[in-house]
Amino acid sequence: MWTSLISDKKQWISVFGDKYTPKSLNISYAIFKDNSIKLKLYAPIEENKCPEKWLSNEHNKYEFELLFNQVCDVKISNFSFYGPIHIDITNNKNQNDIHIEINNYCKLACTAQSISAINIKAYHNDNSA
Repeated sequence: MWTSLISDKKQWISVFGDKYTPKSLNISYAIFKDNSIKLKLYAPIEENKCPEKWLSNEHNKYEFELLFNQVCDVKISNFSFYGPIHIDITNNKNQNDIHIEINNYCKLACTAQSISAINIKAYHNDNSA
């Protein structure tokens, strides 16, 4: 579970608990700035894995930002940052080895010293344009 390697996950734990990893994720966009990468991710809400108020407010999706800090050794192939995303993170001493595949096409690999999950928000997506 890559979520177990999030360094700053106070907000994540307060929303989902300590053991939750999303089954399905999509990426909206990525921002590369200084020596960090911010991914804006979204997913369908899984019942029994979210706050009750999300369901009572008829929210069906949530979004959050995944921040990789102190990033090094970035490699990207087949650049395309939109669609389904698979994240694999392993801890290697004092850094995290990150491997991301987007839309079964684009691949991103890097190392980061810390990972944060912030700005978790639920919403209702009615699939209108």
